[in-house]
Amino acid sequence: MVADLAKRRGYFWPSFEIYGGVSGFLDLGPLGTAMKRRIIEKWLDTFIRRHGFVEISTPVITPERIFEASGHVAHFKDSMVGCLNCKRRFKADNLLKEAANINAEAFSLSEIEQAINEKQIRCVECGGQLSKPEYFSTMFRTSIGPYSESVAYGRPEAAQGMFVDFKRVYESLRERMPIAIAQIGTALRNEISPRQGPIRLREFTIMEFEFFYDPEESACPHISEVADEEVRILPLQLRDKGIEEPATATIRQVLDKKFVISEWSAYFMGLSQRFMSGLGIPPASQRFLEKSPNERAHYSSQTYDHEILLIGGGGLRWPDMPTGQPMTFQATSKDQAPISQSSRSTTRLWSVRRGSLVQLILPSDQHSRRKL
Repeated sequence: MVADLAKRRGYFWPSFEIYGGVSGFLDLGPLGTAMKRRIIEKWLDTFIRRHGFVEISTPVITPERIFEASGHVAHFKDSMVGCLNCKRRFKADNLLKEAANINAEAFSLSEIEQAINEKQIRCVECGGQLSKPEYFSTMFRTSIGPYSESVAYGRPEAAQGMFVDFKRVYESLRERMPIAIAQIGTALRNEISPRQGPIRLREFTIMEFEFFYDPEESACPHISEVADEEVRILPLQLRDKGIEEPATATIRQVLDKKFVISEWSAYFMGLSQRFMSGLGIPPASQRFLEKSPNERAHYSSQTYDHEILLIGGGGLRWPDMPTGQPMTFQATSKDQAPISQSSRSTTRLWSVRRGSLVQLILPSDQHSRRKL
């Protein structure tokens, strides 16, 4: 098993292991730490340094008013159901996908409840009856100093620090366009039921940059570098026809066919595939999935998720145990288990005119709801 091999070789293992572990947290061993550092350096070389982009560092703890302005307090949440018998809680859309192969990512609470009742879905752990669905905020809440009214959150992504500092960085770069601001650091997400080992965690390192350009000068001077790069792409034009198999096309072709509406976005998609290929993931195991309007953020003109296919076990996890007993790993074996989870390397493109942010083209975080 990969998790056992990684533990023996010193890549990663459950955090707080001698106390039973807590799901959603991992420690990186000597080889894991070295590998992480090499991935970060490769990401910086691929996306940031070669373009002359800049990097900043901002705090993990962020005042509540920042996330109120961005919409996170109101919208950064997941639907959840609980078992009335064993009290386990589950992310509702994941449960529907696993139990009934229903894509419920954009479902309302009433639609989730209806689907659960129609499919007669029960608790996957004990078979008990499920509760009514409700929303659960996936941001870690805290307070700053001894003042309970000074509410703050652990950042679930690195974007807000870059937006808050945009004016400072823009001025320091002599007010020229385009610019990109990168940040690498810790992000926190209070996941309902984290599984799949290192793929979905409550604390992780995120590599992210925000790209700002003038929409009246939107041509990408680097597009020829990736124009012949073939990608597997599933745009809405195909999804709306019920087609689930990605088309294969070059970056130039996806622009000509209007699958992607921005040259800059297409360019970074080509770079993203090269980056993942350089990590050992072949293009045949990658795809770009366009999100529908009800799946993407309200400010987004177009969103693509860059997904990878993982072969073998899904659902690697370890339970919360206060006993200090040795950890056991459980895997549900599947021949092919596509993980609909973008890499935690995020690129966003913003077009900027007269000091305001407009016409956003974002490849991808459907949780975020920003109002700038």
